[in-house]
Amino acid sequence: MPRTGSTLIRRILYSVFPDLEQPSQHPPFKQYCHEDTLVISCRHPLDVLLSLIRVDGSGEVYEKGTLGDKWISNYLTNLELQYDYYFKDLKKHRGNKLKLKYEKFWNNYDYVFDNFETFFGIKIDKPKRDGIVQECGIENSKKIQAKLKNFDCVDNKTKIHGNHIMTPEPFGYKKVLTDEQIDVLKDKLHDPIQEWKQI
Repeated sequence: MPRTGSTLIRRILYSVFPDLEQPSQHPPFKQYCHEDTLVISCRHPLDVLLSLIRVDGSGEVYEKGTLGDKWISNYLTNLELQYDYYFKDLKKHRGNKLKLKYEKFWNNYDYVFDNFETFFGIKIDKPKRDGIVQECGIENSKKIQAKLKNFDCVDNKTKIHGNHIMTPEPFGYKKVLTDEQIDVLKDKLHDPIQEWKQI
């Protein structure tokens, strides 16, 4: 899914396995075999929605209650469609898959390394971990994004966009959406939220 930390996970994954690099994909998967190994990043769906809105708004920081229901609905329709593709793709999938929770890895890369070690049966030593954190961490990523004009501009090596990282802290939706909006959206995005809770 977009806006779930997938670029970070991709960068870490191919720092560990540089010879196996594949295109990053968001649903619906195009270059995909149902036996492929999948590494999936999952983030609270309301934060995904808010991140999509923020990116389209050129990084504007929204105050609580300033997003109108009609504005939210425009983005919700597209997000619901993407989750529909996502669940259909997963239903067909027969290979191994590793799901990583954004809220556990956004500022704790050892969570990613430890899961990679278990899932792939490898060892990632401390010097390797430290080097990857230095390369892929938020500070270095923000330096890369600062050189890019807007979200449509992408760094070819890292796949970082302009305006890519702004509010990485989890549960930012609580600072922007009203309680009524949260209740409606939790109902609309019930299945994705349930999946997120299980990780």
